[in-house]
Amino acid sequence: MTITEHISNERPSDSVFAVFEGFIHGVLPDDYKVFLKGENGGRPKPNRFTFVSKLGKTEDSTVQYFFALYDGRVGNLKRAFENYKSRIPFGCLPIATDPFGNLIILKIVGQNKGRISFWDHEEESDIPTAANVSLIANSFSEFIEQLAQ
Repeated sequence: MTITEHISNERPSDSVFAVFEGFIHGVLPDDYKVFLKGENGGRPKPNRFTFVSKLGKTEDSTVQYFFALYDGRVGNLKRAFENYKSRIPFGCLPIATDPFGNLIILKIVGQNKGRISFWDHEEESDIPTAANVSLIANSFSEFIEQLAQ
């Protein structure tokens, strides 16, 4: 997988990660930090991934873009967290979006920390639950490998 269009030319430092992790009350997995340090978001190619939905059906989607850790307006990781923290399950961080408003989320605290899941906004309820969340990969690295296939 390569990033064909970057959101920002900035690359986060260790001190930026420390401040951000304090803000989200969680810890970013090392493989995701490596990605942010090297690419810091953007449009991937290839961008297609598959997952098994809660109904047991194999589904596919695409990553429109990964959010970036920077102070800009478009694709800002901090803003995405602020906008969705009351809508997605506790302990999750939105790291990317698909073209239809669904999210790719990263578990940042608790059990299953590091897992990547698909959050379906059309199945959203008034109270955030995992009912509209389907596992994609056990780690960010595994997710990136899936995109490369």
